[in-house]
Amino acid sequence: MMNKDNSLDIVNTYNSATLMNAIAMTSKPRIGQVVESLKMIKVPVPRPDEDEVVIKMMASSLYADELYAAQGTALGRFFGPKVVSENKPYIMGSSVSGIIVGLGENVTGLSIGQNIITIPSQTPVHGVWAEYSCLKQECIIQKPEVYSFIEAAGIKMAACVSWGAICHSDIKPGDRTLVIGASGGLGIIAVQYLKSLGAHVTGVCSGKNAEMVLSCGADEVVDYTKKDFGKLAVQNRQFYDAVFDFVGGLDGEKSGFLSLKKSGRYITVTGPEKFIGENKLSWVKLCRIFYHIAYKSISGRIFGPRYIFGEMKPAKAIHPALSQALKHNIRMPISQVIPFEIEAVKEALNLLLTHRAKGRIVIAMEE
Repeated sequence: MMNKDNSLDIVNTYNSATLMNAIAMTSKPRIGQVVESLKMIKVPVPRPDEDEVVIKMMASSLYADELYAAQGTALGRFFGPKVVSENKPYIMGSSVSGIIVGLGENVTGLSIGQNIITIPSQTPVHGVWAEYSCLKQECIIQKPEVYSFIEAAGIKMAACVSWGAICHSDIKPGDRTLVIGASGGLGIIAVQYLKSLGAHVTGVCSGKNAEMVLSCGADEVVDYTKKDFGKLAVQNRQFYDAVFDFVGGLDGEKSGFLSLKKSGRYITVTGPEKFIGENKLSWVKLCRIFYHIAYKSISGRIFGPRYIFGEMKPAKAIHPALSQALKHNIRMPISQVIPFEIEAVKEALNLLLTHRAKGRIVIAMEE
């Protein structure tokens, strides 16, 4: 919570403002051209409806899914914006940490000056890469005091997804686990969660990221550019109780099943399509993916190992996920903190699309 004088200052600034900066698209982009379509524009400062809260944005984490949603390919072909124009710009961004500066008439349990984060949505939302944003009160929770705005923006989505996946795995102390994509935003948190539960953790990442993954608690690392972890498990006769896939693709799935005990579990949040959302998939391809997931889920229940797709709903996951993170001092490695400037954001997004970014990149909305 901010002190009374600071709260008054930021509220007065908000109340007197009429226009604000926002990073947005003003026309529908072609697939793969979202970054080039972004620009900094001036838009009216939002005012809250009766059940909304106005947030002064302080930090926002970058996710590839935000770009996929903007171009209409999220989950392969869903959630694209219907109308984008100069008069109706599509403001980017979904991750929020900030300060409450305004309350709708029916909002209860929240107060001006309160430091908050938002509960991630099941479907891609947008509109927070701006100085202010109006959000429904049920989407907001208090920011943990031990996290800065930058840290809170960086960890919350990854915490929800990785903890939700782990909750499907019934991990016990001493279990052998493996994380595919261990240096990415989801994987690096999963490594820490699994260690907090007493598991032995093997991280799969490139050699250049091995040190970071080991520093976050992994017991060992497999460099996927040099070795196939599935063949390595067979060779060493050391199989896993659970494999967590945060990358996707049939190659990783094949290696994952090779490396599992028959009683083990393969948990994927992306399925058989690697980096799903990058391209717009045909309905035929989507049907094949759904069939693959259904077939593997059913056959795994009968013959083993189990195949589990998906994670817990963020609204259900966020409180236990943050509680576990706070209890065990789990942190998101922040690889970059960038200013709220269009060229810096574009450069960071282009790096994100290479799938080579470590940890999280976060926009600091203010110095």
